[in-house]
Amino acid sequence: MGNNEITHNDLIEFIKTNKRYLCSKFHLVKIGVFGSFARNEQTVDSDIDLIVELEENTQNIYEIKTELRNYFKKHLNKDIDIAREKYLKPRVKAEILRDVQYV
Repeated sequence: MGNNEITHNDLIEFIKTNKRYLCSKFHLVKIGVFGSFARNEQTVDSDIDLIVELEENTQNIYEIKTELRNYFKKHLNKDIDIAREKYLKPRVKAEILRDVQYV
């Protein structure tokens, strides 16, 4: 998947196929998609919005998120935003959680 025209199904399938590795390598407990890809409204310029929950007591969270972002960018050639549910701003939290599709 080197081009920018990734579909909703491509993204979900990529996460499903790589989920065991993603959880192990990046200490993920949950991973989901929100935003335009979750609603299947993405355009060629859309970034990918991920929501993750990390294992309790995970260290080096900034580095892990950076590596995770780079992993997705390398394989999907898209900009990646990563959010964690507990740090979502209250004014956008309900909207994001309404869209989220956990994989």
